[in-house]
Amino acid sequence: MGNSTLRIIDIRPSPPGSTTLARFDLELNNHLRLYNLALRQRPGERSWTVAPNAFSERTAAFGEQFNRAISDLALAKLLELSAHASQH
Repeated sequence: MGNSTLRIIDIRPSPPGSTTLARFDLELNNHLRLYNLALRQRPGERSWTVAPNAFSERTAAFGEQFNRAISDLALAKLLELSAHASQH
């Protein structure tokens, strides 16, 4: 088995005005990737991650600690992307 990598492969900012800040793809390790996760945030609340739907049902659910970890990772990547875009 491979090492745990837990990294954002790609992040796509959402248009302003939505609780969805971005969609992102996550690599958990060398064997598992999750695509099109939604990073969401309501005003005054912490961000959280939601899996996409298939057949009108969620494709995955995340425990609170794991959700916080991937949400924080995605938010940091989104802020990094925004900072980089504003410099150019």
